[in-house]
Amino acid sequence: MMNYSQEEIDVIAADSLGTLTYRQKRALLCAANPKHPRHIKYEQILIKSIGDGVYNKLRTTFSSQEYRLSVLHGLEEKGIECVTLKSGGYPPLLAEIPAPPLVLYCRGRTRLLKENCFSVVGSRRTPAATLAACRRISGELSSVFVIVTGVADGADTAAIEGALPSGNVVCVFPGGLNFVGSQSNAPLLKKVEKAGLIITEWPPETAVQKFMYAVRNRIIAGISRGVLVAAAPEKSGALITAGYAADFGRDVFAFPHSLGILAGEGSNELIKNGAYLCRNALDITGALGVEYRAEERSLTEDEGRVLDFLRQNGASHIQNIAAGVGIKVFQAVTLLSSLEIKGLAVRSGGNTYQPV
Repeated sequence: MMNYSQEEIDVIAADSLGTLTYRQKRALLCAANPKHPRHIKYEQILIKSIGDGVYNKLRTTFSSQEYRLSVLHGLEEKGIECVTLKSGGYPPLLAEIPAPPLVLYCRGRTRLLKENCFSVVGSRRTPAATLAACRRISGELSSVFVIVTGVADGADTAAIEGALPSGNVVCVFPGGLNFVGSQSNAPLLKKVEKAGLIITEWPPETAVQKFMYAVRNRIIAGISRGVLVAAAPEKSGALITAGYAADFGRDVFAFPHSLGILAGEGSNELIKNGAYLCRNALDITGALGVEYRAEERSLTEDEGRVLDFLRQNGASHIQNIAAGVGIKVFQAVTLLSSLEIKGLAVRSGGNTYQPV
């Protein structure tokens, strides 16, 4: 069994009492601690809130050594490690936010919670070129940050795929860890559990409910030094995360999007309202004062010519690319495939390609 301190076990036991709200759990911890200067007052508050009979039953359960051992054994059997507000490994930035999670239920490398984190979020319906850029920049930033994101398809998945090779990736799940396997990208999340870390503030048996996504987003923003919004329509969970980040005093970055791209209207509005416009990893590391040296990608002369053409002309059909560079179409196919692998170009529909 994990070696938890008595204070940590108190928090885990209180958090397991699902009939209590967050505030009631915190009140119980104060009421049950005779050294707390106002423990009697908190006990009275709880009794007034839930009733004397319910309070006595919960207090008995909370204090039971048998109950506590059953909770800890259950977590261990599920491969879950707890990092509590009383743990030395609790993320310091997260501890500063209003209503920080009492417990982070974790699968993976919990030491990542001690590292500098940066969040990358976005819409499920992120354009292909933006997904490629998100994947690339997450990979680059993972050399100096732990990348934090959600678990959805789209931008979250791209961020995971970019950072996963380094292992510096944390996914924040909106419900109990028992339900990770029901996600559409469950195989990818399994890889995160092995190489990186999945966390949630909900006990493992808690089913995902709609309201939990917005509540979860405060963790994504709170744990990180900054947040990049890869893409967001006018109404988006990514904008909720950006709002939390601004409230917590974190820097907000956003990819710019062309006019008429609905998935980018929220991102453009963020930039209009003061978010940093982000084009590459240096825009982020420079603003945050983090030393970063971009890796040089070796390109052949022909790859360089194709990439230059795309950067000058934007999205182009493969025949136009071949004609513009002065090569055969079959040669353009090979060169564009190589640029895709290197994260410098993306196929945006049919035989059209654009730079990342």
